Amino acid sequence: MRRILYILAGMLAIMVLAGSGLSCKNRDLFNEESYDSMVKQRSPVDSVDPNHTWELSATQNIHITANAGVGTQMIQILTADPDFSESANVIAQVPISEGETTELSFSYPRIISKLFAAAIDSEGRYTLVDFTPSDSIVDFSAPLYRQRSVTYIPSLQYYAFCFENEFPDPGDYDYNDVVLHIAFERATKQLMKIHVRLAAVGATEQIASLIRLPDFKYDDIDSIFTEGNKSFNEGISKQYMTVFDQTDLLVEGREDEALVNLFVDAHWATGDVLNEDYGTFKRKYYNVARASNSDNQLMVPREIVYVIRVNDEKRLNSMNLDNIDPFLIHQYNGGRMEIHTYKYRHVQALYEYYYSDSEHLPWALKIPKSWFNHPLEGVSMGSRTRESSTTEMLFGAYAVQGHAFGEWAMDKDRFLDWFDYPKSNYFIW
Repeated sequence: MRRILYILAGMLAIMVLAGSGLSCKNRDLFNEESYDSMVKQRSPVDSVDPNHTWELSATQNIHITANAGVGTQMIQILTADPDFSESANVIAQVPISEGETTELSFSYPRIISKLFAAAIDSEGRYTLVDFTPSDSIVDFSAPLYRQRSVTYIPSLQYYAFCFENEFPDPGDYDYNDVVLHIAFERATKQLMKIHVRLAAVGATEQIASLIRLPDFKYDDIDSIFTEGNKSFNEGISKQYMTVFDQTDLLVEGREDEALVNLFVDAHWATGDVLNEDYGTFKRKYYNVARASNSDNQLMVPREIVYVIRVNDEKRLNSMNLDNIDPFLIHQYNGGRMEIHTYKYRHVQALYEYYYSDSEHLPWALKIPKSWFNHPLEGVSMGSRTRESSTTEMLFGAYAVQGHAFGEWAMDKDRFLDWFDYPKSNYFIW
């Protein structure tokens, strides 16, 4: 993405702050009013809900008793009945024994009003019950069906984490500078798997990425490896490690938290054959245009599975896609900036910098859809302007009236299904 330069006092102040590594105690150098005004002018939405949380998913804790009498070995929480819907996704699972009770935390899309719990036996047969997200207790005393070989084997629920890389500058709000599809899988009582798919890189600067595990300290992790020993950093040399220079899979954060190290260079991580020129390579756009050329490249999204063994297996019962913190690192005015989702916007996992709370669009979105269609380069996720008290204009990739991104930005509790209503001609798939 082409960086936009702003000659404003507020921007100059934050540039000085970021570049010099000054702490939050020096916030008097930062003109928040000027900065807020600048960001608001660049926003594609003219009226943002001042109480917005930018959450399209919710978390629930539930007590589950495996009393189905079918020799249960695994409990899964599903978005649909797998005997009727091929779109059934696994949003949580836990190994369990017949008659055992456990507490499980899971994340689910807010637009879903009914969920399903499956007790799975050693033959892979499903015993199913339905429940509402507000329920706190689920058992299998009255199942919808018992020990059935289902029509569709449920797939993992992925969430799309879509980033703007311009922070603290306003971006173009296409949210495709880095797009990660992430799923969480409980493999055994002590093993969790984090599936990470690099779906797009719509930036031209070097960007690194890690996942912070807020509930785990560095010492809580027994070991970490990847399936097939794959790496987004495979073959990279030190000369391309200028933003973040560690390649260990597990990194210790500033607050002793566990950080999973994904990649030190998003462009290298695509796996493309990068043509060097005078010791550098051209940073193309990946999966943000419909055709490959000298500036754009279509690629099969790369996926790597991180396998993590923890010391305390009960801690895994609270893990879900709402309480992991994928973030980016990029260079800004000689310093380092981290880009987090709105929930974790104040976190300083590795570097110290100042964040201003303003009523504007965030620099990262978390979207609870397994294959989210991110926009083409330069196409905003969605814009909204009001012509009058009765007329509004909607533009962008997600701008279907009544289901638009801009409408959701205006009201955090409505239009929660906007990501299921893409407008044609704004996507590569």
